[in-house]
Amino acid sequence: MATKKLKKKVQRKPVARKAENPVVESARDIWLAGLGALSVAQKEGEKIIEESNKLFDKLVKEGAKLETQTRKDVGGAFEDLRDEFESRVKNLRGGVESRVKDFRGDVESRVEGIRDEIESRFDNVRKQREVFEKQTGTVRKQAAEGWDKLENFFEERVTRVLSRVGIPTRDDIDRLNRRVQELSRAVAELDKPGKPRARKVGAKKTAAKKAAPKKRGVKKTMARKTAETKSAAMGLAKAA
Repeated sequence: MATKKLKKKVQRKPVARKAENPVVESARDIWLAGLGALSVAQKEGEKIIEESNKLFDKLVKEGAKLETQTRKDVGGAFEDLRDEFESRVKNLRGGVESRVKDFRGDVESRVEGIRDEIESRFDNVRKQREVFEKQTGTVRKQAAEGWDKLENFFEERVTRVLSRVGIPTRDDIDRLNRRVQELSRAVAELDKPGKPRARKVGAKKTAAKKAAPKKRGVKKTMARKTAETKSAAMGLAKAA
């Protein structure tokens, strides 16, 4: 509209002032037209700046709204993602715990089975050992009884052989020792004080007379049995 008014003014002025200098009028019109253009441009620029400021403010507001909405959307998406992740982790944990529980139960059942089998085998081994010990005890008892019988039989045979040969046995030697001890006690009784000396001497002589033949007989018997034993041993050695 300002441009149209300027055109009208420019068209009117030359018509009204044709009598004046046309060059000066043209220069003045150009100058005025430049000023008008500058004014219009300034006004339009101010409007543009104002509109641009309004547009910028509007864009800022829209950006803030978009940012808020984006944050809400992102927050919601993050919450959803976190919930989904937690649910997956929970499900995974539950699956792992169930598997671990099943595996532990399987292992415990297997261990129980192995332990029962080992205990049953140990019981069988223990029973077999008890049976073996009973059999061994029976065999040992029978062996001991047989050995005792054999020992008694051997002792009887040896005793018979020694009696035939004339060698005194242990019983004969024990009886002889007991007889010697009895004689020693009798001699000790005779040697006690308080009795007449003549009787004591007589008793000693009598005891000596009575004991002397026995000792001689024992010595002769022992010598004879020793000689017979030596001869029997030599005969056995020659036979061997």
